[in-house]
Amino acid sequence: MRNLGSISRMSGAAAVALALALPQIASACATCFGAADAPMTKGMNNAILMLIGVVGIVYVGIGKVVLDFRRRSRRIAENERPQPQLRVIRGEKE
Repeated sequence: MRNLGSISRMSGAAAVALALALPQIASACATCFGAADAPMTKGMNNAILMLIGVVGIVYVGIGKVVLDFRRRSRRIAENERPQPQLRVIRGEKE
């Protein structure tokens, strides 16, 4: 059985050799290459902006929750007197 590291190196070398031998395969598509007027490029740009917007909204939501917890804990610490958490019921033996 061969070592997995040598197989990985051989497959990487084969991929580089193939890319150098056949440059048409290694060339980028119109979207990645930069055809600015192509509809695919415009769609990809819109998708990227949408994903950035969704991630930004999630980050804002997480920040809001953290700030709300912080404000609530400060308000509780300032306004509330320590009260016993458990109430002891004392009964008499008959």
